[in-house]
Amino acid sequence: MPPDHSNTNKQRGKYTTRACEECRRRRAKCDGKKPSCSRCLQGGVSCQYSVVEDGRRPASKTYVLSLRQRIESLELLLERHGIDPREREQPISRKTLDAAANAKKGGDDTAIDELAEGVKGKLALDESLNFDKDGELRYFGPTSGRLEFQGSSDARDTSEHGKISGITCLDPIITGLDDVGFSRPIQEHLISLYFKWEQPWFAVVDEDLFRQSMYRCGRYWSSLLHVAILAVGSRYSDRMDIRSDPDDPNTAGKFFLEQAKRRLHDEMEKPSLTTIQALAIIGIFYVAIGADAACWLYLGMADRLCLDMGLNLDPAGFEETNMMSHREIQLRRQIYWTLYCHDKWASSYTGRICSMLDSQGAVKMPDDDEVSDTDSLGRKAFRPLQRAMVSICRIQERIMLSLWAPKPLLKENQRPEFLESCLLDLRTWFYDLPTELRVDRPNEIPQAYTLHMVYHTARILLAKPFIMRVNSHPSKNQTYHKTADLALRICRESARAICVVAQRYRQVFGGFRLSPISATHCTLSAALVLLDETENLNLPSHKNKISLCLTVLDELANTWHPARLIGHNLRKLCRSAIPNEILSPAGGESNIQRDGNEPEFPLDLDLGSELPDISFDGIEPDQHVNFGSALASQFELSVPMESLPIDYGFFDILNQSNWDQAW
Repeated sequence: MPPDHSNTNKQRGKYTTRACEECRRRRAKCDGKKPSCSRCLQGGVSCQYSVVEDGRRPASKTYVLSLRQRIESLELLLERHGIDPREREQPISRKTLDAAANAKKGGDDTAIDELAEGVKGKLALDESLNFDKDGELRYFGPTSGRLEFQGSSDARDTSEHGKISGITCLDPIITGLDDVGFSRPIQEHLISLYFKWEQPWFAVVDEDLFRQSMYRCGRYWSSLLHVAILAVGSRYSDRMDIRSDPDDPNTAGKFFLEQAKRRLHDEMEKPSLTTIQALAIIGIFYVAIGADAACWLYLGMADRLCLDMGLNLDPAGFEETNMMSHREIQLRRQIYWTLYCHDKWASSYTGRICSMLDSQGAVKMPDDDEVSDTDSLGRKAFRPLQRAMVSICRIQERIMLSLWAPKPLLKENQRPEFLESCLLDLRTWFYDLPTELRVDRPNEIPQAYTLHMVYHTARILLAKPFIMRVNSHPSKNQTYHKTADLALRICRESARAICVVAQRYRQVFGGFRLSPISATHCTLSAALVLLDETENLNLPSHKNKISLCLTVLDELANTWHPARLIGHNLRKLCRSAIPNEILSPAGGESNIQRDGNEPEFPLDLDLGSELPDISFDGIEPDQHVNFGSALASQFELSVPMESLPIDYGFFDILNQSNWDQAW
């Protein structure tokens, strides 16, 4: 009698993504059952599972399909040039593979070094080139004509500037600290708030260099930079005495701003690295109080000084590198990339063109600082966070220039291919994120959540032009409508994912009171996509997502005034788009007594019940447990994976269940 293949298939064991230690050692298949897998139970062997996270993450079917499509298009391109991609390859030696790996690893650095060599400019202290004679390195390129003058200065004068002093007292340190108008403990409180909440996202200052210079009269501190940090740090504080008007939270830090403007007037005549840092921080303060134009102005001055001091070119490519310490080289890179990233977020936030382009700079990524086992998770993740921010901003720059610029770089027939290519780059960026920046489990790094919100906002910016065009040109061909359908799905998936990430942020940190301002534009982008889903506006879960967006804006408004204005206008759109019965009477903004450090915020929208709350069930961030998989088993879920955002899997299924339960 022939064997019953159907029964055999039914009895086939299930695979698991995490095998026990004994099965790993024997290279045997493991069914992953706990507390003991079937193989260990049958052999009477102690079964143990490793608690170390290996960082692996299964790729989605859509991602694999995109890779296959990319391979097919490349093979077709090779065939057009007379190359058979299916021809048997010649054996490759181990030496060749190692050389290729090394070339790939150092490819970016080599290209940057070659580019810097090709520029053949100079970072000059020599007064024959640098007429300012202010002791700061400034960049001059070959078109300036000044390079022929180098070395013509008096040798004695040159030697005085031959080395940048590590202890250049820009201001009397005692006067600088005591002339602020607040005691040193209050200043330290505000500085600590700045470096904890603002610095990891807008890392224009090296905290260690700043603090060392503050007490040693070093060149990486100035009274201007000091009060600028106090001003932005005030936005994260609940102290009444740092407000110009105790009843108006939006006046927090304005006293320090006025001091900064007075000191800036004197320092602008001899700008330095600290001047660039202070200008950037003052720009952040202006956007915090809702003065977008002033922010644009001060950040623009910082960008111009970057070019003046050659921060857009890596110092490793210049002979003058021996004048700088390794920390200063790192600082120059850090300042440049921070301003580069902020330029992209400001561009999308205001809808204006990018002013710092990737093609205008050749700067290496900041290297990893030395970290010890005792350092906090946030400190260990600082450089990976910076690199991830730079990478996503590079992709966002391409999106802005190709689709949103006054003269887009791409023609209309090139855009569908760009959509698929850029979408693949974004997915690759997501899958390459290190473990410490993932949010599919509780994460104690608040900026990691903001990073994911920025990622999904970039997806919305990529896809939205295709929806806008197909709506304005309904006669487009079927292929264009197919691309528009894909774009619509991307927008909706990402808007929903932003809500999921925002919900998790609120559960971990209690609210967005201390969040970077970038969350404002991300939340607005998600809310606008949700409001465009007219067919879903009456669904309870959909109303809950919109309500969450308004809640997030309310929480952001206590630090960032634009969030208050955006939330006010968004509520007007809600009243016109959503049936009136879900709106509660406008009750204004009552002052609620805060419990501890986290505030509560009233809503104009009636949620029907509290926002869904997913408890961690004892899972702590350092336990390296897949949060989504751990809790998904508690629910009987039948939602097909293909209908959900590809990036979060069971994590999204779990949240969808809770969205519906909240109503």
